[in-house]
Amino acid sequence: MKMPSSKSQLLALSSGLRSLWLVAFMIAISGGTYGQSSALTECTRAFYSQDYAQAAQLAEKHLSKYPKDVALRVVLARAELAQGRALQAFEELRRALESDPRSIDALYYLSIVSRELSQSAYQRLFSAAPDSFRVHQLLAEAALSANNPTEAEKEFKKALEVNPQSVEVSTELAELKRSQSKFDEAIAYYFQAERNAPLSYDVAYGLGACYTYKQEYPQAVQWLRKAAALAPDSAAGRFALGNALFQDGQFEEAIPELNEALRLEPRMKQAYFLLGRAFSKLGRSEEAKAAIKKLDELNRSEVPGQANGPAGEARPRPESQR
Repeated sequence: MKMPSSKSQLLALSSGLRSLWLVAFMIAISGGTYGQSSALTECTRAFYSQDYAQAAQLAEKHLSKYPKDVALRVVLARAELAQGRALQAFEELRRALESDPRSIDALYYLSIVSRELSQSAYQRLFSAAPDSFRVHQLLAEAALSANNPTEAEKEFKKALEVNPQSVEVSTELAELKRSQSKFDEAIAYYFQAERNAPLSYDVAYGLGACYTYKQEYPQAVQWLRKAAALAPDSAAGRFALGNALFQDGQFEEAIPELNEALRLEPRMKQAYFLLGRAFSKLGRSEEAKAAIKKLDELNRSEVPGQANGPAGEARPRPESQR
């Protein structure tokens, strides 16, 4: 073989080899792409022919070589689901989303599979224990979702008859009663929950809110302090405590709680309003003006008709009612 004798010949040979490798690489890529496209076509054809086992087999064969092919894995998941294997379908969709977390198809079918698994679990639960407190709890929660509080209360009470120690059910029933402004009944259910487990934020906050609405502010402060200790990063909890302290005449003590609520939720207009009033009560007029100015700025920045501030359940009452 005659060797190239000049630099220009070497460069030409090198360029030719690079071109040859590039062509070979493009052929390999196109072959892989064609293989993937062909596999997807075959799997899809088998699936819509209702030959789900064949569709799954073809998909698995292809995925053994191309494990990150999301489209094929979604077809495999659908084939598994069509054969009644929801858990296997769930696993395949989970793996698809590991490869492409934004896959619309994988997310869509995952929602279908999740619903199927949920319904299956409900059916097993109802079949295994039709009169268990969990079944009554589920029925109550379903009634709440359907805006049927009367039926929800009936089912919650049945659940408590079966299991009086259920903290979850006691708390849910207490919150239902609080939403109906039946504060004494709510308090009784909150205390039932508190007796059966370590104190939770939901129970402490619920008791504080009930006592605030009943204008029993010392008890409200007591429970809301416990709520704030359990969840110090809850803006609603810190505001509720600040409000209860203000209503109890503890203006100085209310200020740090209201400031903390605003640190956590800077657009909480109720907190600025109450902070301004607390500063005013203490004769700190400049700080009061600054708080009210911030409130005015927030009001002006909002679309007319949408001036409701963030949730702070225990709302301050007008001065004339204090």
